Formats: sequence, C-alpha cells, structure tokens
Amino acid sequence: MALFLLCPNLGWIQGQFNFTEDSLRYHECLSRIEEIERQVRAFNAQFVERLLQDSEHRVDRIIQEAGSLLAQIKARDTYLTYVMLSEYEETVSEQLQICDQILTWSDIFPDAFVRKAEAARLRVMEIQRYIREFNDHFVERRLREYDYLFRKAPFPLDHNQRCAVIIDDKHNLIVAGAGSGKTEVLITRIAYLLDRKPDTIHPDRILALAYQNKAASEMRYRLYERFGAEVKIKTFHALGKEIVEKAYLDANRAVPRLQFSGDNPEHGYRWFIATLYVKGLESEDFQRLVTRYMEYYDDAEVLQNEVDFEERKDFYEYMRGLTYTALNGVVVKSEAERSILNFLLTHAINGEEISVEYETPAEWMQYVNENGGISIPKPDFYLPQYQLYIEHWAVDENGRVPDWFEGEDPSAAYQKGMTLKKERFASQDEYGLVETCHWELRNTPVEEVLSKKLLQALHDRNPGTSFEITPLPYPNIYDKVWKECRDSIDSLRGQIADFITIAKTYNLTPDEIEQRLQDEPWSSRQLAFARVALKIYKDYEQYLRSNDFIDFSDMINLAVRALHDNDGLYRDTFDHILVDEYQDISAQRYKLIKVLMDKNPACKLFCVGDDWQSIMGFAGSNVDYFVRFSDYFAHPQRTDLTVNYRSCASIVKTGAAIICHNGDVQLKKETVAFDQSETVAVWVIAVREQNAYRYYRQVAHHCVDYIESLLNDGYLPGEIMVLSRILNRPLLRDEILRYARSKGVPISTETQKFNSVPFMSVHRSKGLQARVVIILSVDEGLYGFPCELQNPDIYDPAVNGRRKDREEEERRLFYVAVTRGKETVVLYTQESSMSKFIKEISEHVQMVKLRP
Repeated sequence: MALFLLCPNLGWIQGQFNFTEDSLRYHECLSRIEEIERQVRAFNAQFVERLLQDSEHRVDRIIQEAGSLLAQIKARDTYLTYVMLSEYEETVSEQLQICDQILTWSDIFPDAFVRKAEAARLRVMEIQRYIREFNDHFVERRLREYDYLFRKAPFPLDHNQRCAVIIDDKHNLIVAGAGSGKTEVLITRIAYLLDRKPDTIHPDRILALAYQNKAASEMRYRLYERFGAEVKIKTFHALGKEIVEKAYLDANRAVPRLQFSGDNPEHGYRWFIATLYVKGLESEDFQRLVTRYMEYYDDAEVLQNEVDFEERKDFYEYMRGLTYTALNGVVVKSEAERSILNFLLTHAINGEEISVEYETPAEWMQYVNENGGISIPKPDFYLPQYQLYIEHWAVDENGRVPDWFEGEDPSAAYQKGMTLKKERFASQDEYGLVETCHWELRNTPVEEVLSKKLLQALHDRNPGTSFEITPLPYPNIYDKVWKECRDSIDSLRGQIADFITIAKTYNLTPDEIEQRLQDEPWSSRQLAFARVALKIYKDYEQYLRSNDFIDFSDMINLAVRALHDNDGLYRDTFDHILVDEYQDISAQRYKLIKVLMDKNPACKLFCVGDDWQSIMGFAGSNVDYFVRFSDYFAHPQRTDLTVNYRSCASIVKTGAAIICHNGDVQLKKETVAFDQSETVAVWVIAVREQNAYRYYRQVAHHCVDYIESLLNDGYLPGEIMVLSRILNRPLLRDEILRYARSKGVPISTETQKFNSVPFMSVHRSKGLQARVVIILSVDEGLYGFPCELQNPDIYDPAVNGRRKDREEEERRLFYVAVTRGKETVVLYTQESSMSKFIKEISEHVQMVKLRP
C-alpha cells in the first residue's frame, strides 16, 4: 500500500530562507511550492481512491469468505476437532485483523463504506463466537436427537455419559470412576457412530479393543443385544495375531505358530515357565543364582550414596539405620557380617552342616567395665561344633572404622573393644578365634577369605585331622531359609513369568537387559533376581526360536514392526479406534494404537478408563500413558464420568480417601454416589490375637459365621464376595474352606461355580461387584496390604524407565477391592500389624475390636 503524503509547509520554508515578499526568488519558490501542493493533493486523491477500491475488495472478500466458512461448518454438521477449531479461529482472526487495519483509515473513507466495513467486522465477530460456541450447541442438539440411544441401557445414561458419547475430537479421554458405567458409554458410543447423520461411520471402519476375551465377548453381546450392531471388537493379542498373519501371507511367508493358545493361554505360558524353572534347578549354577537372590531378598531397593543427602550427618544416620537379613532370618549389622553368616549357612565342613550362633553372650569373657558393672561381650559368630569364634572387625588398613559409627572418637573406642576381646581370647586355650577385617573383604570374596582362615584355624586346633569346606546341596539351603523369603522363592517362577512379560512389553531382549545390568546402577536384590530371570528368559527364547514359535507378547511386537515396515498394511483402514480399560495400557499396546492411528490421519481415538484402578503393573502396564495422556496424543478432549452407580455414598467417599494419598500420581476428579445413603458401610474387624495360626483361625471362623448370617437373612451367595490380596495362602484359605464345609456354608475359590460365595484374589475381582465385600488380611507384611511378597522393584531391569509406584499401585488395588462393594465392606486386620491403608481412612470406617 502506497504512503499517504503530507502537503509542504510554506511557513517553515520561509523561515529557512530570509526572503522578502517582493524578492524574485521568493515568488519563484512560492510558485513551485503551490505546484507541489497541487501534485500532492492529486496524488493523495488517487491514493485514497486506490485504497478505497482495495479495501472494498477486501471487505467483500471477507464477507464472502466468512459466509462460505459458516456455510461449510453448517453443511458438515459434525463436531469440530481441536485442529479444525484452530484453523477456523486462525482464519477469522486474520479477517478481524484486516478489518481493524481498514478501519484505521475511517476518517478518509466515505461514511457508507465505513459502515460497511464495521458491519463486516461485526459479522466476522459473530461467526467467531458461533465457531467458539459451536461444539457446545452441537452436543446439546445431538443429545436431544439421539436420546433414544441413551435410554437403551438398563439405566438411562446421565448427562456426562451422554456428552462422552457425543464429543468427537481427534483424541478423546474418558476419565471414569468405579461403577460409573464406562463400558456402557463405550458401546453406546459405537452405536452412535453407526447411527448418526450425516457423519455416519461404516461398521468396518470401527475397531474396539479390550484386554481380555471375556471383556471383548461382553462388549459384543451388549452391542448386539442393545443396538443390533456388530463391529470389529478384539483383544490386543487377537488383533496382533490378525495383523501378523496378514503381513506374512501378503509376503508369501509361513505364518509363525502360536505356542500358547486355547481358552487360557496365560495359564499355559505360566506353566511352561514353571517347568523351565524346575528344570533349571537341576543345574548347580542356577541353584547358586537362586541362592544369591535369597541372600539379598530383604535388601533395600537401591542403596543411597552420600551425594544423595544434603548433609553428611543425614547420610551417617541413614547408614546406621540399615539392617541386613541373613538367609535364616537373623538380622545383622553389616553387609560383611551377612556375607559371613550366609557362607556358614550354605556350607558344610567334612560333609556336616555348620551350626552357628550370632552374637551369643560369651560369659567366660565378662569383665568389670568403667562404671564398676559387669559387661559380657557378644562376639559376632560362634561355631559350637568346633569351639570357634569368628570376629569381623569393621576397620580399614589403618585401624579406622567408618565415619558413621557413633561417638566422638569412634576409632579409639572401637580399637579399645577389639584389644579387650583379643586379650581375653589370648588368655585361654578352650576357644579359638578367626578374624576378618573390613578391608580384606573389599576386593576379595568372603568365600575365599573365610575358607582359608577357617581351615587354618581348624587345622591348628586339630593337628593331623583333614578338613574340607564344601557347598551344601540346594534343598538343604532352602530348608534353612526364613519363612517369608522361602514363601517368596516359592512364588519365584510366577515372578519370572511376569519379568519376561514386562520385558517383551517393552520389547527388550535378554541381551539388551544384560547390557542394562552392566551399564546402569542396580541394587543387589535387583541384580540377583535379574540373573535368575534372565537365565529362564534365555532358555524360553531359545525354545521358541528353535521351534518356530511365538507367544502372545511376540504377536503384538511383530504386529507393530510389520505395520512400521509395510506402509500399505492397514493403510486407511479405521476411522475410529476405541479402547476399553485404557488405564492398563502398556508400551507395546500404546505403540500398536499409535501406528494404527498414523495409518489414517483422520482416525479418531476414544479411550475409556480409570487411572485409580490401574493395577496391572506386574503385566507391564504403565499408568503414565493415562495420567499424561496429552503427552502421547496431542490436545485431547477429556470427559469425566463422576457418578458411581454401584456403591453407596459411604463407600464412594472411602474410596476417594484411599486414592488421595497417591497425590500427583493420580488425576484429580470428582466422584459422587448415586445412592446418597450416609450410613456407615465400611467396617474394620481388628483382631487382637498375635499368633499367626490363631489369628487366621479366628478370622476364618468370624468370616464364615458372618457369611452364614447374611445367607440366613436372605442374601444370595452371588451377592457376597470374599477377597484376599494373595489367594494362595494355605493357612487362611484352607481354614476358611474347611470351616465353611463343616457348617455347610457355600464358599468356593472356583469362580465359575454357581450358588457359592466366590473367594478370589483382588486382581480377579476387577469389574465385579457384590452387595457385601469381605477383604481379608489388610495387614502389614508379606501377604498383607500393601503386599511385600510381590515387590515390583525387581522388575525394573525389564522396564524402559524406572517404575517408582510400588505403594501407589498397591493403594490402587486396595481401592479396587473396597469399591467392589455396593452396600457393605468388611476389612479384617490384625490389631498389632494394622495396614497403613486402614489408618489412612480411619475417619471413614467403623472399628470393631475382636477379642480371642
């Protein structure tokens, strides 16, 4: 656009030149200036004319384009996605900027045109407002038009549920609560896509994904029974199988055989891993790997270093607080002491197991201390068979002790005690002494140091006698292991199966995990477990490859690879992908969804789930994909399902109180109960008995008697549910079933058995409900809540990125257990070891103390 010129200033020119009015030059200059003024006015007149013409053209174009844009939106009559809204918003914003620029010249334009430009600007603003409000009006209109769909469920869908069905952005996340009808929303969404006009979706263009065959079958049944509709509804594994078969057949290659199929492939897989584990135990090398894991079973997850603390004193306090548990359950003061004790427990002298006592008072060493009292030293280890003591001195080459020892001069005090003990040993001949030092074990294995010193002491005390130290057979070592560790070893084969599943979920091969073990920092327990699991993982992979087999996890990985490698495979196949239980999504499943979405840029995603119920970490799920959904799928539209139609208000509030302790790990959302009954619905039965067997017996009898009373009051067996964090607990499980049989109360661990009260694990209960839910052993400890038997930190080497949500997932599992209840939830706990989860919800429960 040309510049608008200003006229010359005659007074200014006269001031620059001291011309008189009658001077010749003055008249010449004045004439020239007048000529320039005429030219400028002519130029400006032309400029204004051209500017007006251009502005009129632009205003006309804005009016035309705005009207065309409005007509386009109305003609499409479909939900505006984030991308579409952004494009429209950008268009109208540019139009408004043009209008504003034109109106800056309003003082030189004719009034009629200014009014036209102002009207155009107002029209664009109206269209902008129309666009911004379009989705809200669209949803409200569609809610009215498709009301008949929302009334086909057993209970008509509420407003949030209906909005979730209608809202149709590129990426849609439906954040559901327990009992909020998320599956109903999903199948109604499918029916809506098939029925809506004019943006109808063909059934072949819709893909729905579920996690289990049972869930997929239920979705198919409901969709057909309610709406007479059929679309492709598959499990992730079934879809992976379909993709792999098509990819191989298209390439004229033999389709890989699936190793575990049938109705329960998971059972077949776990059984096979168990057989590999049992076979592995025939090898002494593998036995040593398992024994090493036993030795580190009770260790902290990852030991901290001094750099992890702001102040040195805090690090010293941390080091003083560490404890180390030996194979027999004895807690010792240092890692070196544990290594010594474990060596003695796992070896024999001349074929005889070594009897060892830890810190047994040696009365023969008593002395009068500085205060005039009697002190009785406690040497580290005593071998009564050989009258030998073993003392491990925590000193370096210079006789100094670690800085975290207490006292102003810990080295001097420690040296004094060492000297005193050595003098007492030197003053008698009945007992021998074997000494080891901290500095000796820094770079030399304890087996090497202790074997040499122990054999020398035995020879010195028994001249002419030959001694040999040999490892004990694995069964002998297993029998010595403390109960909780032994129980964990009994479940090791299942944990190895989980480890392999997780590794394949993250597409990590055994070699890649091996490299991670070398390159990254791990705790002793993590390393020990990974060595055991890797041995079985390698054997398993070797078996699959040598027999041209693949398993279910391979299917998904192969499917993702095939889709990446073959651009035409499933190109432009699906317009809508719907995923149930999205909170349990794993890395490989996310990749499968993502690559399918990329095959059709117009494809839309609809994910339904409840991050508060994300409990499948042991199978490789990662709640991060749900909580940080927008990091993986840009600009999603979130809709919350807030009403719990299953549980009464008391249970709903208790559930929310459970999850709030997970902090930022979970999404913030409102949960309200359809049933607003405020009566106490969550009861805690606190048992005072501390003896484990009697505690279980008392719980079993009280639980069965309570169930009997419910049945006598008219409850049906299927309206009651008994849950346990770990179902495989013989003491409690068998006592409940035995006592129930003796009283004729129908309780069964066989979930398919009808007319019986189901007794199952909490994991199995997900998706189920009952009027009364009974939850056993909400205690601290190995089998409690949170459960210490299944510790997910051992799976970290198989995970891309460390998982730090052990307690959070256990708390989500507790939430799942509690929210199965419709009317009443009963929690059994041992008063002396009550779970922290119960303490966290103390304001929402009624405590009943059960005496022996």
